Amino acid sequence: MTMIPDAPWIRDAELNGVPADDPIICPCCGAEAERFFFYNGGTDIIGCDSCIESKDAWEVEIEKEDRDYD
Repeated sequence: MTMIPDAPWIRDAELNGVPADDPIICPCCGAEAERFFFYNGGTDIIGCDSCIESKDAWEVEIEKEDRDYD
């Protein structure tokens, strides 16, 4: 049985490893992003997991009421 050698790019990857992907950067804050958040049906980016903060709706309502009393 004849041995067929691996393609050159396979041997290169085995010897040197595979280069890391470039990080994905948020267009709003410039940080490396894991997730993007959209509006307008998923066409416009409003931010990423680094620059968007999530709060419970009731928490925001209570904070708003507290500010109104000040």
